Amino acid sequence: MKVLAVDDDEFIAELVPLLLSNCGDHDVSISMSAEEALTTIANEDDRFDCLFLDIQMPGMSGIELCGKIRALPGYRTTPIFMLTAMNDKSYIDQAFAAGATDYVTKPFDVMAIGEKILAAENLIAEQKENWTRQFSEPTCQADGSTDAKVEFSDANSLEMIEGAVEYDVLSNYLNQLSKSRLYNSTIFAVKVDQAEIIHTQGSSSEFLRLVKEVGCAISETLMSRGFFLMSYVGKGVFVCIFQNSGRESHELLEQHTQQLIQSKQLSYDNGTPAVVSVSMGDPLKPHLSFSKSPDRIFQLAITRVAGKPMQTMPYENKHRWVS
Repeated sequence: MKVLAVDDDEFIAELVPLLLSNCGDHDVSISMSAEEALTTIANEDDRFDCLFLDIQMPGMSGIELCGKIRALPGYRTTPIFMLTAMNDKSYIDQAFAAGATDYVTKPFDVMAIGEKILAAENLIAEQKENWTRQFSEPTCQADGSTDAKVEFSDANSLEMIEGAVEYDVLSNYLNQLSKSRLYNSTIFAVKVDQAEIIHTQGSSSEFLRLVKEVGCAISETLMSRGFFLMSYVGKGVFVCIFQNSGRESHELLEQHTQQLIQSKQLSYDNGTPAVVSVSMGDPLKPHLSFSKSPDRIFQLAITRVAGKPMQTMPYENKHRWVS
């Protein structure tokens, strides 16, 4: 892989390529500052496949650099690992909010670096497989246009939505929390009640658009109330990690999200109203000794929302589905 490591410590800058050499044949570039890294990225014809960024650097920090890289074309989902000796929760939150994929804690060893490189390779392969599957077999619409095929179970990165991350990143964040403090974190799932109907009756692009509109509503509800990250895991389901600074009830969060969705007056491309409601599952409150893997914790959250009945729509004039 083509890798860029950014660290102002000359010892670390020399050590990282040596550690990476034990993990495979990788093309490693080194930058000694955030500003130099941005210049290096801009001057490269081929994108870097993976980046390692030190958090504490003079001038621009690694967290700020991470945010700037995420804004560059082609780097929205590139694996970015933060190099740090700190495990303070505020740094963890800031790094993941800026777009970090995971942490590598100093002092690190060959095994730690190797795990991150393997994770990056797997993530890149998964992204490529998803892209190939969705766009290699477009479906033909009635007007002759094509629509990239999206299965009901497909996850989506929800690009450009505040707080939305890949599922693997959400798992990494939960692992980092378990190494420090969970504070007032809760984990819960949100489902689009009519997701399967929308997928069946609409095109793939319509389904994704409506899912993203719901994601925006969830994001807007949570961001004003505390730190959060969320992932869309497919089947109309979102998984969220949330730290509610105001300790607002879950019912009120659900109600506010529903009101935002209602205000959007969602519809299909042909103008037919799309009735969309959401249900939030009962939140999990993990403890410091929580030993289950992130997958099992998230699956429990999903199970909690799966059995909830469809919400009663608050519309004054309820619309019927048009076949």
